[in-house]
Amino acid sequence: MAALSLRRGATPWTRRRRVGYAFVAPVFLFLCAVVVFPLLHAFWTSLHRVRGLSSTFVGMQNYVRVLTDDAFWHSLLVSLQFTGACVALHMVIGLGLALLLDELRFARTALRIAFLTPWMVAPAIGATIWLWMLEPQFGVVNYLLQAAGIIPSPLAWLGTPALAFASVVTVDVWRGAPFVMLLMLAGLQTIPREQYEAAGIDGANAWQRFRYVTLPNLRYLLIVASTLDVINTIRHYDTIGVMTAGGPAGATEVLPVLLFNTAFRGNRFGDAAAIGVLLMLIVLAFAIFHIHFTRPDQERAR
Repeated sequence: MAALSLRRGATPWTRRRRVGYAFVAPVFLFLCAVVVFPLLHAFWTSLHRVRGLSSTFVGMQNYVRVLTDDAFWHSLLVSLQFTGACVALHMVIGLGLALLLDELRFARTALRIAFLTPWMVAPAIGATIWLWMLEPQFGVVNYLLQAAGIIPSPLAWLGTPALAFASVVTVDVWRGAPFVMLLMLAGLQTIPREQYEAAGIDGANAWQRFRYVTLPNLRYLLIVASTLDVINTIRHYDTIGVMTAGGPAGATEVLPVLLFNTAFRGNRFGDAAAIGVLLMLIVLAFAIFHIHFTRPDQERAR
C-alpha cells in the first residue's frame, strides 16, 4: 500500500521533469547543432587527409605535422605577442577612459556614445575603413602626419613587418578598448563614495585614492575583463584577415589567419582542422583560468 502511494506521489514529479525536459530540448538541440556537432566534425576532420571530396584517415599525423612545422610555432608566437599587446592596451586605455567618463559632469552621454562607436562597428567594416586610411599614397593617416611634420614621406604601414604589426594592434585597440571601458565604468559606479571621502579625510592624494580604493574594488572585474579579452583576442581573425591576410612575411599571421590560409589557400583542410583543435585547447585553457579566478574564494581554497 505504501509502495503504491509512493508511485502515485512520484507521478506528478515525473510529469514535471518531462515538461522541463521538453522546454530545454529545443535549446539543447540548437546548441548541439551549432556547437557540439561542428566541434566533433572539426576533430574528425583533423584525423583525415582531405583532398577535395575525398578523405583518408591518417590518425594523429596531421597533429604531428602541425606541431613539427615552424609556421605553427611562429604563428603561435605572433598570436601571443598580438594578444599580449592588445589586451594590455585595452585594459590601460579602457580603464583610463572609464575614469575620465566617471569624473565628467557634462556631455557624459554623448562621449559614451562616441567612445563606444568603434565597438559597434563590424570588425570587417572597421578594418576596411582603416585599410583605406593607411593606404600609402592617398591615405589620410600619411597626409595628416606629413602635414604635422611628423614624417617626411609616406609610410607603407602594411608593407613592412614592424609597421604592419603595429597597425593591426592599433586597429584592434581602437575597436576593443570601448568594451573594457564599458565594464570598468560599470565597476566604478558601484564603488561607494564614502570610501573616497574617507581616503580624502586621511589626506590621500589622487594616486593614493586610485591605488588603495579604486584598484582593490575593481580587482575582480579586472580579472574577468582581461581573461575574457584574452579569449576574444587570441581567436580574432577579421581585422588581420582583411588588412594583411597574415603578411608581410608572416609578421601578422596569428593562428586564426594561419588556419584560414592553410585551409583555403593551401587546400589542407585536415591540417587546418588540427590547428583549429589546438587553438580551441588554448582558448579552453584560458577559459579554465577564468572559471578558477572568478569562483568565490571559499570554493577556490578547497
